[in-house]
Amino acid sequence: MNVSISKGNEKLGSIQSVSLPSGTTCRPCDCIKKCYARRIERRRPSVEVAYKTNLRVLTENPDVYWREVEAAIMLSRFFRFHVSGDIPSITYLCRMVEVAKRNQHCEILCFTKRYEFVNSLFVCGMDIPKNLHIIFSAWPGVEMPNPHNLPEAHVRFRDGMTTARPDAKLCNGNCTECAITDDGCWTLGPGEQVVFNEH
Repeated sequence: MNVSISKGNEKLGSIQSVSLPSGTTCRPCDCIKKCYARRIERRRPSVEVAYKTNLRVLTENPDVYWREVEAAIMLSRFFRFHVSGDIPSITYLCRMVEVAKRNQHCEILCFTKRYEFVNSLFVCGMDIPKNLHIIFSAWPGVEMPNPHNLPEAHVRFRDGMTTARPDAKLCNGNCTECAITDDGCWTLGPGEQVVFNEH
């Protein structure tokens, strides 16, 4: 394997994921100052190397990247894109959609601040398959155009400040538990919100 597929972690449980370097593939945003993924990359050099390798494979040989990512998805019930990093291009997003359509058995989760990429899919008339759960990730001061009423994720900061509505679902901190109980991010409906405690 050329691409590093994570088998899970404390938060994700046993859910596999693929990630890209923090910051490099993300939109400019003050969230980088509090980025959990960036802190992990600094503490664990092997994680940073893995994410950079994934980006290198994607850049130099995208067919290999997508073949290996899809192979992992084919064998999974749940999969997550980008514990670190974000959707780097509209082409990448279209490949995500294609992979999801071919693998309807797998529920695929992706948080993103690349709102413009996702919104452009609707303009082009492309449908997001039901098993691809794209959630807009909010951050104070970042405009989040959401004309198609996609689900949203918000942060509750340590001082209690949040941009989430009072009816937002509280993240329980474990993606696997959420997935197997049909609750939380995996089943958010149009316009629904989830709120994460700052970590």
